[in-house]
Amino acid sequence: MAFRGKNAVVTGGAGGIGLQVSKQLLSAGAAVAIIDLQDNLEEFVKLRAAHPTQSVMIVKMDVANKKGVEATYEEIAKTFGSIDIVVNVAGIFNDKDVQRTLLVNLGGIINSTLSALPYMGKDHGGKGGIIVNMSSVVGLDPMFIIPVYGATKAGIINFTRCLANEKYYQRSGIKFVTVCPGATMTDMFTNFTEKIIFPETSDETYRILDRLNKQSAADVSRCILNVLEKDKNGAVYVIEGKRVFPLDLKPQWTGKEQAL
Repeated sequence: MAFRGKNAVVTGGAGGIGLQVSKQLLSAGAAVAIIDLQDNLEEFVKLRAAHPTQSVMIVKMDVANKKGVEATYEEIAKTFGSIDIVVNVAGIFNDKDVQRTLLVNLGGIINSTLSALPYMGKDHGGKGGIIVNMSSVVGLDPMFIIPVYGATKAGIINFTRCLANEKYYQRSGIKFVTVCPGATMTDMFTNFTEKIIFPETSDETYRILDRLNKQSAADVSRCILNVLEKDKNGAVYVIEGKRVFPLDLKPQWTGKEQAL
């Protein structure tokens, strides 16, 4: 995939991995619309100054707000004319706030993805494109200290793989990809033990966090651009140590009928 002239949407683009993805896309020549509840005026000013000839659209919106996200995509489509790329990054970590974690992490990915379809799908007059949804390695392998967060990330993988069904692709021309970064240095690690649901595991949590091989948000964003370039429908990738590793996820349920 070539990025120059493409129109991209990034959720959670005000900071962390989302901001770095926005920077990478702009540097590659794309126009970018950022959807985020957080303000980061200083960074937004820098983005526009660094890319004066490209469109940088900022929309303050909570991805958990379904109707708000739908209206946001309508606004983006009217401004850009079309949408080619969506990278859904927005997420939080706070296992103590179960409902909010579910609504933002899983609900937000679903809201953004489904809201993009009418403007991207060939069956709706769009050009097709690609949607990358960010999960995590803890959506693949359980980590006992963060069960709620891990559950949302597992849900993202299943949701995205379902939409990557070949029949959907033949109809819409939209490819769906999941990325699962390993430990990444973002605000997620701030006051980490205050947000876990089992405080008695705090000591063990610190030991686990200290042992993790951490990567930067910029490292992950470069890998996400690499994934976009691969343009492979249904793929699931682990991002670890500044590298991208494709996963071969084999069917576990042998009792189901052959795919329609």
